[in-house]
Amino acid sequence: MNFEELQQKVISRGLCARCGICAGVCPVQVIRFNEESFPVLDGRCTSCGFCTQCCPGGEVDFPKLSREMFNAEYDPSDLQGYTENLFVAHPYDDTIRLAGASGGMITGLLVYLLETGKIDGAVVVGMETDQPYRPKGFLAVTAEDIRDAAQSKYCLAPTMKALGELRRKKGKFAVVALPCQIHGLRKLEEVDPGLAGKIAYIFGLYCNCNLDPNGHVEAIEANNIELKDIARFDFRGGGWPGGFHVVKKDGEKIPLHTINIKNVMNVMFRLYGAERCYLCTDALAEYADLSFGDFWAFDYTGSLAQLERCTLISQRTQRGMHLLQQAVEDKFISLHSLPMERASKRILNMSRGKKSRSYERLRKRKKNGRPLPDYHCILPLSSSSERLKGLEYQIFSLFRSPFTRKIILKILFSPLGVFLNRLNIMRKNMFCRYHDN
Repeated sequence: MNFEELQQKVISRGLCARCGICAGVCPVQVIRFNEESFPVLDGRCTSCGFCTQCCPGGEVDFPKLSREMFNAEYDPSDLQGYTENLFVAHPYDDTIRLAGASGGMITGLLVYLLETGKIDGAVVVGMETDQPYRPKGFLAVTAEDIRDAAQSKYCLAPTMKALGELRRKKGKFAVVALPCQIHGLRKLEEVDPGLAGKIAYIFGLYCNCNLDPNGHVEAIEANNIELKDIARFDFRGGGWPGGFHVVKKDGEKIPLHTINIKNVMNVMFRLYGAERCYLCTDALAEYADLSFGDFWAFDYTGSLAQLERCTLISQRTQRGMHLLQQAVEDKFISLHSLPMERASKRILNMSRGKKSRSYERLRKRKKNGRPLPDYHCILPLSSSSERLKGLEYQIFSLFRSPFTRKIILKILFSPLGVFLNRLNIMRKNMFCRYHDN
């Protein structure tokens, strides 16, 4: 097997997740990425087959993974995946907590692991030095590097190419990854146990979708900001819950919108969502040791309503549980149990939407003879309401031309967009019932 097979079976068929794991596992480091973050061969392939066998784009055996990891059967209709416990948590260090997009727990745990000698570094996502608005994966080996990589990045980037650095180093490492990237990391455990054995922890990110590489760039340009003038760009900057935030080289700070980041991203995902993301059925990083996402305290009543600026955690493996217990014993984090019956309705709704949309698209692609990833399971049937929501999502594809996207972005970031957002909030308060957890 060689890169040409990966090209034929995955990339040319529109199934590449652009995760970067093919480059990360390549022993001779001859895989690079073009401007759209698709892999290309840049050197002589040795036909080791690692890239093809670790790729999550064309095939992931979810039932097999569930049996091997959890000794449990895979249920494609389960919105959370195998979950032993739910927690709401935050690090005691307020500089870490307040710098994070949602409580700073990933940054906090990585700093804890590094400072206690349990890991020698972590694969995280930061920003390019010369293009500070473009995400990149790198191996952080200092607490400062980990802190600098705080906050979410809602943009596709081949961040797992940083695995190549692990191959050249001794020690144990943590990896922060999206669901598709985790699928590849789990396949790596069979393909190259030596490299996989260096990964001590896999931290997963809840993921609805990701933007094509230039989605947020067009949002910046829609606000009449020159890319050359940018010193820093944050997807969740400007305070909690944050939003698209630019710091110019002259020190000027510019929030690109006043609308809640969740509602902005719901529009952005429809306009710029990567096509392969629409075929992914894993919303909550179901095969991580620990999975992390936003905890919206105002959705809750009682003592949980007081837990602002915290992170929601899905604990999936005993390795993950042991880590949380150690961090609590060492007084590094504050950990609060969340009963399963009070699981976030907002997060479950996100997962339901992603899964049902993906199942509908997968069925249509199969019916039309188009390529689709093989998850080794029978696709659940969607309800009529879920199919209707999926249709609404697909209608947005009519507005994905460069001209119409620019018009929608102008509206989104205008006073009219603020007004429409308020109407949408009223609709959600009436029908979604998030606020009775």
